[in-house]
Amino acid sequence: GDGTPLRYMDKPSKDGASKDSWYSGLGNLDVHYSSGPANHFFYLLSEGSGAKVINGVSYNSPTADGLPVTGIGRAKAELIWFKALTTKFTSTTNYAAARTGTLAVAGELYGTTSTEYKAVQDAWAGIAVGSRSGGGGGGTSFENTTDVAIPDAGAAVTSSIAVTGRTGNAPSNLSVAVDIVHTWRGDLVVDLVAPDGSTYRLKNSSGSDSADNVNATYTVNASSEVANGTWKLKVQDVAAQDTGYINSWKLTFP
Repeated sequence: GDGTPLRYMDKPSKDGASKDSWYSGLGNLDVHYSSGPANHFFYLLSEGSGAKVINGVSYNSPTADGLPVTGIGRAKAELIWFKALTTKFTSTTNYAAARTGTLAVAGELYGTTSTEYKAVQDAWAGIAVGSRSGGGGGGTSFENTTDVAIPDAGAAVTSSIAVTGRTGNAPSNLSVAVDIVHTWRGDLVVDLVAPDGSTYRLKNSSGSDSADNVNATYTVNASSEVANGTWKLKVQDVAAQDTGYINSWKLTFP
């Protein structure tokens, strides 16, 4: 050929015939093209959505619901897909069953509350198969991915998200996804600060919690708060010797 790819996993429709996401008529297509959403799922699970450059090649992967997906890396995605393919799938496995099988494997390998399990849910939702880890499609997410250094045994720092376009108050099940890189997470106190300054404790410090990083999704009853405005994630390191930074955080309104 002319050296261009035969298939595109970040956006399968770039080949002119494959589909990016599942829809009810997908089974009427040639299997090479109806497998586009599966390729897209694997890309989202491994690399995540949005624009990025890998080995000098630019990619820009969309999602069916317009919400971001954070990848878990090719190695973990390979493990999940291969084990599902060899232990869960049959000749009649459809997209819905593939989602069920990969989630079962992710639960076996990493646990059903793990980042990996949630990423599988979100990657499938990204191709219109099933709901998001936060509890269903159709939600609206606001995210801040700018790193904020957390001083060792120092003052609290904040990362802000401006929420716009919402009506009324925030929900009773506001989802707060937190990704903090830190060498001793027990040092950290983490709060959500509403636009009016009200504070909701997400995580207390613990002298016995020596594990790395905070990768967790918290549910906050914020129904007494106006949704629109500037929300903040406040983090303070209350003990010495370990350091880290806020990598990203996300608010999802169902």
